[in-house]
Amino acid sequence: MLISKGAVNRILLCGLLGTALPYPAGAAKIRAGFFLAELKDGEAIAVAKAENGSLAPVGSLLKPFAAWYLLERGLDAKHTILCPPERKRSDELRCWTPAGHGATDLSGALAQSCNYYFLSLFRGQNLTSYEAWLREKFEWPEMLRITKPVHVYGYDLPSGIAPAKLAHMYARLWTAKETGNEQAVRIATGLRGVCEGTMQEFCHAFAKQNQYEMLLGKTGTVHEGSQPYGIAAIIVRNKKTNRKLLLLCYEHRKTGAQAALNALRIFNQYKP
Repeated sequence: MLISKGAVNRILLCGLLGTALPYPAGAAKIRAGFFLAELKDGEAIAVAKAENGSLAPVGSLLKPFAAWYLLERGLDAKHTILCPPERKRSDELRCWTPAGHGATDLSGALAQSCNYYFLSLFRGQNLTSYEAWLREKFEWPEMLRITKPVHVYGYDLPSGIAPAKLAHMYARLWTAKETGNEQAVRIATGLRGVCEGTMQEFCHAFAKQNQYEMLLGKTGTVHEGSQPYGIAAIIVRNKKTNRKLLLLCYEHRKTGAQAALNALRIFNQYKP
């Protein structure tokens, strides 16, 4: 049984109104999901959601936390690493773009989501220590073991993650930034640069509305077989109420940059 575009939109709207809508027997899995929360008192308080029947992918949404770990251990955020074209890379050091990102510092690596940068910096690092740090600081799920280099930026993990858990991690990042934590401030600065990086198309459309100010964003993409499964995290401020909102959009068969385009519709439907 195929589900029409109109039916998908009704499911999303029901999620916005807080109504759970069960899948009809034999229905195809809904590809798009979201989790919308208000950031308040250091928490991500859920206000609306529409689930697509599966856990959200992590992907590069873990990179800001990998950056935090490295900064706490003395990383110079201005130090650059050369992300070369694909033909000049080793098997251990990869990136998602064949052309490479060139000389990249921390801010650029976050904005452009440079895999090569993080793989380079985690060479020789104790992955068990990184995993333990994630658990202690952000209550990282026990089932998500970090045992190989690509895991450090959320790729090829054993499973996805509950959207509420991922929202909780970003709420802690934002709260730390607001209270002046040096590492969190640097990371947030890098994540404001996504409009020149992986979220250019979203930011171009977002700039046409005047209700919200974008504070930061991040995209991530994993693969299910040959198909992408993308996610985007976006934090905005309502210009009238000053409320901060966090939105996670995730969708099967889309990259994170493509999944982010759902955010405009969701923000427009939600009227705080």
